[in-house]
Amino acid sequence: MIEITSTELRRSLSKYFDIALEKKEIVHVRFKNKGTFALTPEPKNGHHRKKTGSRDSSFDQPDLQQIIKEAEADFAAGRHTMIKYPNNIWESLL
Repeated sequence: MIEITSTELRRSLSKYFDIALEKKEIVHVRFKNKGTFALTPEPKNGHHRKKTGSRDSSFDQPDLQQIIKEAEADFAAGRHTMIKYPNNIWESLL
């Protein structure tokens, strides 16, 4: 995370866009006494993120979506281990 002033942002706008886009780092910009704002890139697929309040947007990442689909397929195919005895996990694995 980087925190800068709005004056610094005006001086080096391109630099901070590159940091947010390429390094995937959030750039916080302080604006007078009115608050702090976050500079983050929009997804490349051209779709804007839906405003969902405090919802975690990390689940919207395509790589994570693929991993979740593969895990669901593994579970459906029976490639998992059920924990029968939560108080004694090792007993369940034998």
